[in-house]
Amino acid sequence: MPPVARFQLMNGLDGCYMPDNHQGPYEVTRRRELISAVRDQLEWLEFPKAAIRQVRWTKVWRAFKFARSFSSIHLSITHKGYALEICGLTEDEAREMENHNDA
Repeated sequence: MPPVARFQLMNGLDGCYMPDNHQGPYEVTRRRELISAVRDQLEWLEFPKAAIRQVRWTKVWRAFKFARSFSSIHLSITHKGYALEICGLTEDEAREMENHNDA
């Protein structure tokens, strides 16, 4: 079974501690699924299409596959003072988030 990358997406003012919004948890097994989730959120936030290229996805995915964990990954895509944060989660963190979302 391929390793599972677990993460959440948060957005808000760049540099602020509290996000305005968060989505997730997401669980993906392919780089394409990761990029698609981020692209959908960028589109919803009305970031330019080119913003997705702020991240070197091949390197991120390679680091994830090597470590077999996505929990230490933290990335940011910014545009005009706003940021989309991609935050890796452990399996326990993802389950806790799911339980909280279901409540």
